[in-house]
Amino acid sequence: MSLELSVTGDAVINGPVSSCTDDGFLDLIEKIRDADVSYTHLETTLHEYDEPEVIPAATAGGTWMRGPKSVAADLDWAGFNLVSHASNHTLDFSYGGLHETLETLDEHGVAYAGTGENLGVASEPTYVNTDCGRVGLVSMSPSCSAWAAAGHARPDMRGRPGVNALRTYFEVDEDRYEQIRALSQELGYVVMEKDGDDSDKGCGSTLIVQTTYSKNEQTRYVQRDDVSGARRVIDDRDRERNLRQIRGSAETADVTIAHIHSHDFEPNGSRSRPPAFLEIFAKRCVDAGADVVAVQGSHAPVRGLEVYEGALICYDPGDFVIMVDEVTRQPSDFYYDHEERLADHPMEASLADAIQARGEIKPWRDRESKRDRRTLSPEGDSFAVPGSVLLRCSFDETHSIAELRLHPFTWIDEPESLTGIPRSATGDRATEILTRVQELSAEYGTDVELNDGIGSVGIR
Repeated sequence: MSLELSVTGDAVINGPVSSCTDDGFLDLIEKIRDADVSYTHLETTLHEYDEPEVIPAATAGGTWMRGPKSVAADLDWAGFNLVSHASNHTLDFSYGGLHETLETLDEHGVAYAGTGENLGVASEPTYVNTDCGRVGLVSMSPSCSAWAAAGHARPDMRGRPGVNALRTYFEVDEDRYEQIRALSQELGYVVMEKDGDDSDKGCGSTLIVQTTYSKNEQTRYVQRDDVSGARRVIDDRDRERNLRQIRGSAETADVTIAHIHSHDFEPNGSRSRPPAFLEIFAKRCVDAGADVVAVQGSHAPVRGLEVYEGALICYDPGDFVIMVDEVTRQPSDFYYDHEERLADHPMEASLADAIQARGEIKPWRDRESKRDRRTLSPEGDSFAVPGSVLLRCSFDETHSIAELRLHPFTWIDEPESLTGIPRSATGDRATEILTRVQELSAEYGTDVELNDGIGSVGIR
């Protein structure tokens, strides 16, 4: 039997959506419900603020993301039965927030992957069984904080809850290696050097640089190697662990999705192009058995599509729901982040004051941003086209992708209670969104055809 799969990007659902009666929104919902398996990325936490152990972490992925527990019911109402959860927001409210989120998803029968009680659980695939086949999902993220990474359990020690992390390091040439070492020492960072074993993969020495700021501590690994310039590389253990999990899913499921939540972009480039290490790893995921590789988190909002060995690599379908302003509380750190614009009285400010001070975070609106910071990298083409796509993958009886359709959408702009909820795009806006995907996909040799406001890709 054939199987229909719908795929979307970030779902920042921090408030109710099931009450929305917008025709464009309901049109998208029907496309989601009509699929056998509908997948999205849950880019928030679900809990009540006053629950035990729900404590805001010292750092978050910008906004401390939180939606009420009723969001899980809305996911079920919308037709989503599969979500990824590995991201930089997973532990915005510490382990208590994570536990409440996962328990809430369990209660509503929504399968999830990418986070868990320890690294073994966070890494393992989750599955959805249908009359048309079984779909597996492995979720991982190179964009989470080091402290948020899940840890393995040992016979004598419990594991650490958190994210299935995909850690990376840098390989650089001799000149850059020496420059980084000298500058790190000049800035007063903790710098250690580990000699490399030239017989082992040809690796040279490795710098371990610990940079301490007022808000967090980060460690960077820089390895001297025979490369031109600099390149980013995935940690061997994380790469092989996740490829093993994908292979395991491919052995037991008819269709496997590999999800990668990444904010990374092409160095010296724009958000619309992923870095080389993601392109390389996405193909490794297909080689391991993934039928669909869903990379998301760029907020570009869309990136290109690549067909590789009969599988689909989507480098970002774009944000699905953007309800950042629906959070109702934020910790003191959020206010202090913007105290310059709060008249130096952050603890007396309201959340509305802080959100306004932060600046416009609905970038699809044609309004001037209030931010007083200039982004030097990546190049400023974020939201060059205000819209994203919903992907519908049709698998034939052999569970190979037979057809791919792209349904463009944008977001409701008003009233404020509905802003950020998606709605189907039509006319010139639909053509504009699909043309953008067409241009970006052409860089990978993928032809996207446009017909009556819908895109299509021939997989074979």
